[in-house]
Amino acid sequence: MAVTKVCKGLISTSLVFLSLMAMQVNGAPLSMVAGADVPKSKVLLMATLNNGPAMQPVTWTVYRLQNGKAIYDRSVNLHSANIELEPGFYRADVTLDGANVSRSRIIDLSNVTSSKVIVAMD
Repeated sequence: MAVTKVCKGLISTSLVFLSLMAMQVNGAPLSMVAGADVPKSKVLLMATLNNGPAMQPVTWTVYRLQNGKAIYDRSVNLHSANIELEPGFYRADVTLDGANVSRSRIIDLSNVTSSKVIVAMD
């Protein structure tokens, strides 16, 4: 008799637990749902010369760093630009056109909605 009551109690508790778990899955944030758009980070890229905007042709090459590999994302041929990138780690290679000046920066966008990447080219 006591065993039957314990079993019924465990079954009831299990059903309540399972229904709560189902509610959590159904109420999951949109960002966790497969195929949902992940909010992108706004990134300002700016190359400088003499403490001001470079105002010369600069090439930015952006790579997404994933599983130990640098995966090409895009290139921008301006001294400054606003771009949007998905959360993650990136490397920006910057080259001042017509000069032998190159710089590289790692960008951590895993927990930010905006970032400024300012690179002195002198």
